[in-house]
Amino acid sequence: MGTRTAHAARRRGHFAALAVVLALHVRGLDAQVAVDELELHVVLRPGATSLTQTFHAANTANGPANATISLQDWDRSDGGENRYYPLGTLPSSCGSHVKVFPSVLLLDARSAQTVRVTVDSADAIPRGCYTILFVETPPSTHGPSASGIAYSVRYGIKLYVERETPPSAEVTAVSIDRRAASGAESDSGRQLTVAFHNSGERQTMTRGSVEVRRPDDSIVARIEVPEFPTLPGATRRLAMSLPTLPKGRYVLLALLDYGGQEIAAGQVSLEVP
Repeated sequence: MGTRTAHAARRRGHFAALAVVLALHVRGLDAQVAVDELELHVVLRPGATSLTQTFHAANTANGPANATISLQDWDRSDGGENRYYPLGTLPSSCGSHVKVFPSVLLLDARSAQTVRVTVDSADAIPRGCYTILFVETPPSTHGPSASGIAYSVRYGIKLYVERETPPSAEVTAVSIDRRAASGAESDSGRQLTVAFHNSGERQTMTRGSVEVRRPDDSIVARIEVPEFPTLPGATRRLAMSLPTLPKGRYVLLALLDYGGQEIAAGQVSLEVP
């Protein structure tokens, strides 16, 4: 099976599985429209005149359904939470460089439709940009009468438009304080905070660990850092509780792999009385 055929088969399998799962979980709320992608990636290559990605919207119900597609800007806080803004608000906005067709979906029962997302030529976009597409159904009332709860179903599909450039990032600060993560006291009552800055031109996916070392370089403990995304120019602050340590002096070494040629690293000293 060729690469393109295999990829299409995987997409069909993913879509079918998602439609089944959504049908099982949202049938009780009469929700109807589902999507098969939550992220789209467009690579800006010199000379490319028009770049298109697609996703599918499916009506999983036994009656007709409709939905609208709108665009907004988005970014993340330094804690990793998504934030949304009107289109054109952020410097990283794709603005009018993205066209969606169709923007209004009219779906028959148990049917699906392809949605095309087209991005302007690479020459028209000076740098990477980011947009989120919201696929939203109109408000519906759940209940035996009009006095039921009104709700609408909305999916967000993140669009990444980036150039192929080497990733670049660094650990800008490592600190320890007595505040525990999420407001709960840890065993030691100490929290380690690592500031990771993406200095490149495209999003990084980063994972790593923090090693707790004695002065002789032996490792006492290791704290795993799960994978996290960081947009270009953004700083991510990672907070983690430290384990209880015996009396002594330690060095805490943060090692974060963001896919570059080097590991981003930073350290801080700790003395336990």
